Amino acid sequence: MKGKVCRTSLVFLTVLALVFAFSLTSALAEKKFGLDDIPEIKNKTPIHVALEAGGGADLIIPYINKFAEKTGIKVTHESHVFASLYSKEIVELQGGTGAYDLVVTETSWTNEWEDYLYPVYELAKKVDPNGLDALKKDLEGHDKGLLRMCSTAGGKLMGIPYYTYTMMTIYRQDLIDDPTEKANFKKKYGYELAPVETWEQVRDQAEFFTRKKGEMLKGKPLKEDFYGCSLMAGRFPHVQDEVTSMLWSKGGHWASPVRDANGKLKAFKITDKDKELLTWSFEQYKKLMPFAPPGTENAFWDQATASFATGKVAFIPAMYTALWPWSATVAKEVPGAKAAVKTTPGIRPYTGAFHFAPSRQSKNPEAAYWLLRYLTSYGAQKGMLEDGGWASVRTDVLEDPKYQTAEWYDKTAWIPVILKTWKDQLPDVNTYLHFNSAAFGKIYAMMTIIGHENAIGERSAKESTEKWVKTFKKVQKKFGKLPVEK
Repeated sequence: MKGKVCRTSLVFLTVLALVFAFSLTSALAEKKFGLDDIPEIKNKTPIHVALEAGGGADLIIPYINKFAEKTGIKVTHESHVFASLYSKEIVELQGGTGAYDLVVTETSWTNEWEDYLYPVYELAKKVDPNGLDALKKDLEGHDKGLLRMCSTAGGKLMGIPYYTYTMMTIYRQDLIDDPTEKANFKKKYGYELAPVETWEQVRDQAEFFTRKKGEMLKGKPLKEDFYGCSLMAGRFPHVQDEVTSMLWSKGGHWASPVRDANGKLKAFKITDKDKELLTWSFEQYKKLMPFAPPGTENAFWDQATASFATGKVAFIPAMYTALWPWSATVAKEVPGAKAAVKTTPGIRPYTGAFHFAPSRQSKNPEAAYWLLRYLTSYGAQKGMLEDGGWASVRTDVLEDPKYQTAEWYDKTAWIPVILKTWKDQLPDVNTYLHFNSAAFGKIYAMMTIIGHENAIGERSAKESTEKWVKTFKKVQKKFGKLPVEK
């Protein structure tokens, strides 16, 4: 009997040990890179970091301070609004001043800045004691499409994304659900009022919900004019993001890539289809302008979101991820209002990110690498998301089911929309001019001008397309690395 008890106990202890070992192995396998995993950095030279003022710099700074405290490396930083970020950084990079050790790079600048940035894999091999495999393992938690955008056309990773501004549609759910509004809409347009799925529906709803003071909305007289949609038609980068969302939704391109038999990019070409769809996009944008609030011709994301949050418009056709928490406050501003979010029509919005990239001129690339790793790590991204509704780029953070509970709605209701957008759009990312041209920083500025001038009626949609074709050929020829085919 005693022997049987001993054998039973031994079996139990063996099983218990195996369970413990398996649990420990699983825990280790799931362990994410974090602050405590940064090795001693031998080079103690201070580093300087550029930040984007509109990209939640205030949320990043505490994590920069944690890095400095942990490593003993002094880290200074400066913030620039997006409109001046490109010009400020590029002059330092081209001048080889070494002013920045870590630069904020918009994904569409990646190819243009290739010569000034330290390739991430190359740097990992040099300074990471765990080698390239450790970095690659951590990058599995990032969206593949965003990583492609942070890479050159040839596939060289130049930075790691830390913040996304993928666009989505934000709308008033209470307006869509109202029985009177639904009945009136169907009577006028012949189909059911529902969250928009096409740009044609965007135009219909923008017209339908535009009302004058005193007219009825949800059965009550309006105390002020009400508008169908918010747009960002000012002479700022955002207007071209809206036009791009329309163009890409139809399978069009600002310019199509031309590849050889091996898939290597060799040129660009603006096809007849591209011209047709770009003209359609410019025209579609102009059709929305009469249903947007006064001042839209000078608006960017600030005014567009404020108009929605204060209850002055019915929806925003294409708005950046980070603006959801502000938009959701309409429920506090307007009795009975509720904000909701969905994918943009066609699910091919402007999708991009900021990525931190080490500078070739850095006097301490080792520290720059580890700060880059930390700011894009699971823990840092999760912390910033929870602290301030940060638009995290990590899928392993965003897939946490707790963010889809009611208590998180005002901060994170956008997550399923963005995850679906990334998944659906992934096959197309490699075809976009934005992530293939080595002149795109300059091209982007010209797109802004053309998009704005189209919106305010300086030229027709067809004339805007013609202006684009001439401008692209000129800028790509002067600043790009690849030709434009006729």
